[in-house]
Order: sequence, then structure tokens, then C-alpha cells
Amino acid sequence: MIDGVFLLFTHTTLLVVFLLVPLYLYYKDRDKLSSYAVSLVFVVAVVYGLKYIFMVPRPEAAAIEVLTPRFPSGHTALIFTPPLFFRRWRCRLLFLLYGLIVAYTRLHFNVHVPIDLVTSVAIALVVSSFCLWKKDNLDRTVGYLRERF
Repeated sequence: MIDGVFLLFTHTTLLVVFLLVPLYLYYKDRDKLSSYAVSLVFVVAVVYGLKYIFMVPRPEAAAIEVLTPRFPSGHTALIFTPPLFFRRWRCRLLFLLYGLIVAYTRLHFNVHVPIDLVTSVAIALVVSSFCLWKKDNLDRTVGYLRERF
């Protein structure tokens, strides 16, 4: 039973990060949407770049089959990207709690070790902070690209 709940949290990560958060930002805080999109692109690039640079194999006793290398955790990095983009502390807290549950599920199914998760959280928070800090520059760049194409 508990494994089913954990799988639900793990498998809904992509839906939440790539669909629900952008919809929320589009309707509630549109000025952060482009920064969020750029942040996701950079988080995915950094995480998968590191995965294929280090090529750390998954633990042998993993409870679910995952085909990508272990380090760092993509699910954890993705779910810890949105919290800084919300203005309301309740939304931030909800995403941090959701992120902790997803991170725990990755440990529970033995597909990651703690250093993978800590590194992923650090990547997500640093990239998100940088994208919010450079928000005005990103908005100008996205606007320019929108006009050109």
C-alpha cells in the first residue's frame, strides 16, 4: 500500500513541474513564467549533464527499474525548482514538503543515496535563485526571441 502511494508521488513529479506549476504561474504570477521555464531548462541540463559525466550506476537492490545513471536525482531536482517562484509562503512550504516526500521515495525504492538528493536540491535552488536574480535579463531575451521567431 505505502509503495503505491510513494510511486504516485514519484510519477506525478513531471506532471506537477511541467504542467501544473506553469499553469499556476501563467494565471497568478505571469512575470515569473519565463524565468521558471529557463530555470527548468538549466536544471535539466545540469542534472543530465552530471549524470552522463559521472555515470554512477544505480544500487543493485533498486526496487524499481531506472535506466539512467544515479547521480544526481532528476526527480528531486525538478520538484525543488518551483518553490522559489511562488510568492505565498504556504505554496513554498507545500512544495518543500512535496519535495521531501519525493526525495524520500527515491531513497525508499533504493534508486538513490542521500548525496544524490542533497546535490539535486542544491542544483535546483542555485539555478532557481540565479534565474530569479537575472529575471529582467531573461525576460528581455525571451521577448527578443519571441519577436524574432
